[in-house]
Amino acid sequence: GINAEYMGVEKVEEELRRSQLDATQLAQVPVSTLKQTEDIMNVTNIQAALSSTEEQIKTVLAQIEKTNEIQNVAMSDGEMQVAEEQMYTKVQLQERLIELIHDKYRIISKVEDENAPFKKIYETQKKANQETSQMKDAKRRLKQRCETDLKHIHDAIQKADLEDAEAMKRFASQKDKSERFLKDNLEKQDECWRKIQDLERQLQKLGTERFEEVKRRIEENDREEKRRVEYQQFLEVVAQHKKLLELTVYNCDLAIRVIGLVEEMVAEACSAIKARHDRTCQELADLRLEVHKEYLEFFRMLYLTLGNLIYKKEKKLEELDRNIRTTHIQLEFCIETFDPNAKKHSDAKKQLYLVRAQTEEELGMLRDKQSKAQEDFQPTEEALVQAGIEFQHPADEQQEEVLNRRSKMCEYRAHLSKQEEVKIAAEREEIKRQKQLKALRMSQGTPGGMSPPQILDVSRNRY
Repeated sequence: GINAEYMGVEKVEEELRRSQLDATQLAQVPVSTLKQTEDIMNVTNIQAALSSTEEQIKTVLAQIEKTNEIQNVAMSDGEMQVAEEQMYTKVQLQERLIELIHDKYRIISKVEDENAPFKKIYETQKKANQETSQMKDAKRRLKQRCETDLKHIHDAIQKADLEDAEAMKRFASQKDKSERFLKDNLEKQDECWRKIQDLERQLQKLGTERFEEVKRRIEENDREEKRRVEYQQFLEVVAQHKKLLELTVYNCDLAIRVIGLVEEMVAEACSAIKARHDRTCQELADLRLEVHKEYLEFFRMLYLTLGNLIYKKEKKLEELDRNIRTTHIQLEFCIETFDPNAKKHSDAKKQLYLVRAQTEEELGMLRDKQSKAQEDFQPTEEALVQAGIEFQHPADEQQEEVLNRRSKMCEYRAHLSKQEEVKIAAEREEIKRQKQLKALRMSQGTPGGMSPPQILDVSRNRY
């Protein structure tokens, strides 16, 4: 493609060096094509541009893997605070992955913008073809006029050759006739000299005739020489003009051939640019789809991690609410009996409210992060659906995981509740027995039913 274009340029230059053509106008034709060829060679290489981002993604994934290992070890050892810290670290790393994915999108969009101007390369080719067609037509018309002039010159040369042959034939005939005449005259002079006394008049006449003939012959020679000079001048002028016309015809043929080479070069260059443009667009589209898939995986990791944290924080809130209610009940019991432990329960209640507020703030922050991550993922989700990629949305996967976890917790609670039910049943029997005893005492006239120490014991047994 591009190499063939430059070989075409060298071939055109070689052809032009062998001619006397003015290539100024022709040289302007491929300027736009060569400029676009240079520009498309300078388009950013997408793989090189993404290499740094890919390395950062690999580094972050390795950090996430290490964080998972630390979290799993901490959970196995019961270090829940360390595990929670690692989960927050993992959220930050996964958010960094999302940022890197957005960097990929920006780089791909930048390369797409750089590659977009070459979409209209065929307009450049069409314009070049129009210019070369006009130049070809002009050269063809010039060639036709030159060939017509050459034909006229050829006919004139043939006519001049015929006239020259006839003139030479006439001159030779007259020369032969003159030679015969002079020879005859010489013989007659010899005879006259022998008969000079008798032929003096005839000799004088013959001398006069000879003089006239020589004079006519000299004039004829002058005319012949002048004709020959004119003929040679005619041949030289015609030969020079013929040479110029033949050179013009050669240059026209060469120009047409060179213009054809320029057209081929422009066509090959435009095809190469179009092929590179289409290939780049396809690579970018495939790469964008792969980045969408990669984004889906990173978003899934982040969404599930945030969902797990949100689930645990919600459960922690429920546990804190239960502890607050229990502490409040214990505080009320202590207040009822002036129990010194009321201060401890009051401080514990305040501490639980502080922890609850902090947990609620963290839960709000995690929900905001999850909502923002899902909102940022929306364009990628639409692109994957449009591309026909089937996948399970992390929100659905998170719901299933929560349901499975709740089901497992319910099984654990059911197992533990069997023992609690026995205690609760015994406690209810005790309460029923105390009520019956109180009613019996009331019916017997004993006020109060139970003494304060007995009530305190029952309360302690319940709570």
